[in-house]
Formats: sequence, C-alpha cells, structure tokens
Amino acid sequence: MLVLTRKLGQRLKFGNDIYVTVVRIDKHTVRIGVEAPKDLVIQREELDLEAVGGRSSRSRDHSLALMQIPA
Repeated sequence: MLVLTRKLGQRLKFGNDIYVTVVRIDKHTVRIGVEAPKDLVIQREELDLEAVGGRSSRSRDHSLALMQIPA
C-alpha cells in the first residue's frame, strides 16, 4: 500500500483521467472529491463487502455522490 500525505486542496492523479482531491479535513474525517469517467463505478468499500456478504436487502440507494472540483 502506498501512503501519501496531502494538504487541503491537493490532488492525486491516477492514470490519465482520474483525480482525487482533498476537499475538507475535520478532526476525525477527511472529505475527498473524485473526478473520473462516468463509466467508472466508484463505491465505498463497506458497501461492496455488504453485497458480497449477502446483506444487500436495503431498499435505498447507497451510491457514492461525486463532487465536481474545479481545476
């Protein structure tokens, strides 16, 4: 695993078209924004683990909300 330190507003680039930006830093959380192609599925890991574990009987949508960050 690669571990990096980023400051508020700094970005990471994956490949040619995926960007992750540090949007907000609080005491116990970090909010990130993801810019990626629309056909790329992005999901929180715990939701993927729930689906594999058979606990996908939820009726509400748990999709990750993507935030567009100005360049």
